[in-house]
Amino acid sequence: MKNLCSERFVVTYQIEAPTYEEAKAIAWGVQVEQTIEFPYDFLQDEDIKRDVVGRLESLEPVGDGAHFLARISYGVECTALEATQFLNVVFGNSSLQPHIWVVDIELAPVLVKAFKGPRFGLDGLRHLTGTANRAFIQAVIKPMGTPVTTLAHMCRAYVLGGADVIKDDHGITNQAFSPFVERVKRCAEAVAEANAQSGHHTLYAANVSADGETLLERAYLAKEAGATALMVAPALVGYGWLNRLAKEADLGLPIISHPAMMGGFALPGVSGIADYLWMGFLPRLFGADMSIFVSYGGRFTFTADQCKRIHHYCTKPVAGIKATCPSPGGGVTELRLPELLDLYGKDTMFLVGGDMFRRGPDLAANMKVFVDIAKQHG
Repeated sequence: MKNLCSERFVVTYQIEAPTYEEAKAIAWGVQVEQTIEFPYDFLQDEDIKRDVVGRLESLEPVGDGAHFLARISYGVECTALEATQFLNVVFGNSSLQPHIWVVDIELAPVLVKAFKGPRFGLDGLRHLTGTANRAFIQAVIKPMGTPVTTLAHMCRAYVLGGADVIKDDHGITNQAFSPFVERVKRCAEAVAEANAQSGHHTLYAANVSADGETLLERAYLAKEAGATALMVAPALVGYGWLNRLAKEADLGLPIISHPAMMGGFALPGVSGIADYLWMGFLPRLFGADMSIFVSYGGRFTFTADQCKRIHHYCTKPVAGIKATCPSPGGGVTELRLPELLDLYGKDTMFLVGGDMFRRGPDLAANMKVFVDIAKQHG
């Protein structure tokens, strides 16, 4: 007998089924599908049966009796200690089955050590920006198609208005009308000059989401050009690339996670991954120092309770992992900001988009309004 797996981690699945026995049968399917994907009856190796096949730790009814919570443990060795394979074990083939939701993940210490979480996290962003005692305000340079010189002017104005972070819009990458290197260089220079003039410590995050190794190339180009943070959309490029960026020692820049393409897993449907895991916990685990998610009350359909849970999973204590800065966006307006501050609290980076332009073309003055509201709330 040899041990193929040592430590185990636990994934909790919410299973919709009319009876306990049917829920147990579905859970058994998950245990096998997420590991060996092989007819269990044909399996002769007892070590694989004992260590590799998922193990049902508990199965309990919840709510109306038509749903059950199945806690299934897996050996950490099954993940190869890689972000991509970890997610494959959590919900690979079973994501193709109906009526199964991933609703919780309990880590083993070896996974925390492997994935590391944020390099800077919430407290690190406070230190870098010099924003000690209030909520942060983040601005976006947009819309797509805007000349690079205009985007750089936006950056300068936002810094002078007191922005804590400025980021590329997630749709601005390397288009002919917005070449990556030129845009990042000009925007980074504008931010640095305005910081020197104002005494602020605003960060500028370049969007490095791209195909394959190009993502890493752009990250290094962005740092060389003067960017002081990076943004990536992990649902587009893969969570493994987020983890790679966060652990890349020679980069050493704060990482922002953007939720583009995340809705397919997290929105209501017959199966998926809970939004607070998909937009809060997993970006945090794989190294996002800030996680952007959609706020309630705007053009998206998330409720206040959903958003509070995402915020909670960004910041709740997890042994060995720093808190990620939660960054709600969409529906963050001047009129609603006091209400949102009451809901989320000061450990939040409010992402302001279109409403920044509502008062007119003086973006520095417009930004100052948002920053002043954050200061008034302490």
